Amino acid sequence: MRFLLLGASGATGGLFMDVATAAGHEVVAFVRDPAKLTPRARVTTFPGDVRDADALADAMCGVDAVVSTLGIGRARNPADLITDSTRALVRAAEASGVKRVVIMSAFGVGESLAKGSGMLRLMYKGGRTTFADKAAGERILTDSDLDWTIAYPGLLTNKSASGVRAVDLAKLDRLPGVPRISRADVAAFLLGAAVEGTWSRRTAVLTRNG
Repeated sequence: MRFLLLGASGATGGLFMDVATAAGHEVVAFVRDPAKLTPRARVTTFPGDVRDADALADAMCGVDAVVSTLGIGRARNPADLITDSTRALVRAAEASGVKRVVIMSAFGVGESLAKGSGMLRLMYKGGRTTFADKAAGERILTDSDLDWTIAYPGLLTNKSASGVRAVDLAKLDRLPGVPRISRADVAAFLLGAAVEGTWSRRTAVLTRNG
């Protein structure tokens, strides 16, 4: 398959490129500055702004699915970044005919916050603005006719992959403690979800398996 990747310059985006290309897939990395990416086999870069629907549509030429690991990170203008970029992504996908979209978000966004432990809710208290931006973007995506999957990982670590436990948010009653998951495991889940389509139009809560 051929993927358009948003957030390629981030840690999880880099791991997604690793697992995708190792499995024989091709990746189009959509980045503001291609010079920031180390050249890799099976990866091409496409420069552009994630808020630019026309540029995104051009990058989607010949693409089978879109995967986003986009976060605010060191964004020059983080205000409403996820809302604006998701709106542009939906417009571009509809214009180009790409249906499959897999998004990495975060546990604590939208309805998931109420299902977290008291400790987790306290930890996420300072991220309300970011989480509100993510929630607004996700409403745009889920209201579309696209074949979407949203991943809600717990706290991200840089540990090696150890397996993923994925639970449908709609079926989750409570997520106890402060669950963690490695970025490598999240990248592997995103690839599987994009290729297999088993999480079509569902939100998956991701934690470490075991």
